[in-house]
Amino acid sequence: VGFGEDEDLGDRAASGELLIEAWCKALSFVLTSGRTLAAVRAASRTFRDVVREPAAWEGACVFIQPQDLEVHGGSHKFEALVPLLRLASRAVLNFRGAQGPGKRQAARQCLATLADHCTSATSLCIRDWLMLERYLPVLHGGFPSLRHLEVIGCDHISSYDALVPVFEQHTSLLSLRATFAPKAAAGEAFVRAAPKDLMALGFVAFEGPGVLRELLERCPLQHLWFAPTAKFPSGMTAAIAEEGQRLQTLALPSYLSEDACAAVVRPLERLQLLCRMRIGVFEFGSGALAEAFELLPSAQGTVLRRRGSAAELTPGPNHALWAPPQADAQAGDPPAAEPSPAAAA
Repeated sequence: VGFGEDEDLGDRAASGELLIEAWCKALSFVLTSGRTLAAVRAASRTFRDVVREPAAWEGACVFIQPQDLEVHGGSHKFEALVPLLRLASRAVLNFRGAQGPGKRQAARQCLATLADHCTSATSLCIRDWLMLERYLPVLHGGFPSLRHLEVIGCDHISSYDALVPVFEQHTSLLSLRATFAPKAAAGEAFVRAAPKDLMALGFVAFEGPGVLRELLERCPLQHLWFAPTAKFPSGMTAAIAEEGQRLQTLALPSYLSEDACAAVVRPLERLQLLCRMRIGVFEFGSGALAEAFELLPSAQGTVLRRRGSAAELTPGPNHALWAPPQADAQAGDPPAAEPSPAAAA
């Protein structure tokens, strides 16, 4: 190291730049929510300055809770948090109880503000919001780095076409997990708009085998989860056998017999986990699937694992067949557990 570099290093240390950088790095493992922000800011004057630095939130998984929609000191609590989140990598929004005009507008404003500020966020999870479909247009132009979108416990999306603009604006999307109206089914418009790198999709129904085949030809799906009540005509089995060789996890409609499930998965050599959301008189996996699959102990009788595989459900309160990589997620205010069919897949 030359003398000039030594001198510059000393100048930076003297000015406190290195100290600020070190605290930003350390606090990025702590800052996850408005509650942790308030606690850190209260610790010292230095921390009050540090938490305003975008680097203190770099790579953070941030949780927005229902209490963040409350008004405090003339503004919503989330308004002090969201502008800091430019470098956060993941956002989980829990809008449980956001009913009534004031709370609904606050939730929409929160989502819109996040969409503008969270330019680095690759993963977005929206939970327990009964007004989601009305405000889906907020997602069209926001979150430019979005790769994973989860919609859990919200109102059923009435039409698959409602997601087409989201697909068109987020062409790098890798996974979509949502709940649609029971009578809705994905058609050609949904499939034609699906991002070409889409690798995970649930919980869905299709208008017919031709639509499913087209989707499997277009997208390298590794995780496909049918809605529990989705129609499954005989042509579906052939479409999956011919175009679903990449599948590693699969959730089938709950009413299918074990023999029907076995016919679907028999050609899928890469398949590791199979889910059927029904517990019957006879244990799932005790019949036609018994030779190739075993019951996964942690799945309460609804998930089978290929024999010899080490595959497990994802950790956390909502076990799933697969979840987006969350190495950037940190301890904080985890979403409340939600007992629903989505929890098993």
